[in-house]
Amino acid sequence: MKDFCIRILGYVLFLPFLFFYSYILGPVLKAVLVPGGLMLLFLIQGWKDGVKPYLACIQEQKSRANALIQTKR
Repeated sequence: MKDFCIRILGYVLFLPFLFFYSYILGPVLKAVLVPGGLMLLFLIQGWKDGVKPYLACIQEQKSRANALIQTKR
């Protein structure tokens, strides 16, 4: 009976934390850590090796998407 109560208590404590991490803390951490990691990477690499290639890549993706949209019409 003691093992059963401990197991139920474990589930009662575990499930709210699982819900909190999965649906609340997880997305918040992603929203903070991903841009922060990119900024740290850009800081380490510098303007010429980090930021400029990233911006060029973003511009290229936009131009390819625009070309794809224009050819489908």
